[in-house]
Amino acid sequence: MTTPLTAPLKQSASCPRCSGTGWVTTDADDPDATLRRCSCYANQDVDRRLENSLIPQRYKIARLNNFDHYPGIDETLQEAQLIAEKFAEAYPNQKDPGLLFQGPSGVGKTHLAVAILRELVTNCGITGRFVDYRDLLRSIQNSYNPVSKTSEIEILYPVLNADVLLLDELGTRRPTDWVRDTVTQILNDRYKRERVTLITTNYEDDNTDPSVPILAERIGPYARSRLYEMCREVPMHGKDFRQITGRGTVHGATDQPQSSRATGRAHAP
Repeated sequence: MTTPLTAPLKQSASCPRCSGTGWVTTDADDPDATLRRCSCYANQDVDRRLENSLIPQRYKIARLNNFDHYPGIDETLQEAQLIAEKFAEAYPNQKDPGLLFQGPSGVGKTHLAVAILRELVTNCGITGRFVDYRDLLRSIQNSYNPVSKTSEIEILYPVLNADVLLLDELGTRRPTDWVRDTVTQILNDRYKRERVTLITTNYEDDNTDPSVPILAERIGPYARSRLYEMCREVPMHGKDFRQITGRGTVHGATDQPQSSRATGRAHAP
């Protein structure tokens, strides 16, 4: 079965070095010359893997070094950025098997998670996948329709097999037995395969307001228990960045994309 993660690489016919073959000779005049990969092959491989990661357009410019935070509001945002940077730098020998970004809307959870995903796809040769929790469950349900042209296994294949999965907005779907069973299946499968999973959620584990559910109530206690083994918790608190700035963009990412290995720190406005 061919999936987006396993689709063959298409070479560019416009490359002047290899004319789209992906190969160049070490010395065209030497009868014993050997072939080697053209540099365009590596570049297109990165482009293909980034495209297949399905990072939404909204987060295309999210980087670890353009994450803005507001000192004095909550130090958890600075700490979260440091954790994200260290995770990406240490991969695949990072201490934590995954990260769980928890906090209210607009504090930059998805920005940091996407920045890690992009960093690893670009520099570590891995396959990644961005998945919106609600969209994933909706797609799986739609696959049960007899007229659907997509099977459940085709939907789950890249989710279960991506080297790094970013599961965004965990818990936003109304919990049912089916929802709990499905998320537990996904988490269990990735846990057993020791796959890296990055997760964002608005739901926390302790809440002083009884009207606001905790994460275990949204995904089930078994799935929440599994996450303790899979991910380091990264709390993020603060005011909604979009309300502060009046911008509906990613968290402070107004600069042009920079090298993903750059180490420059973001400047607080």
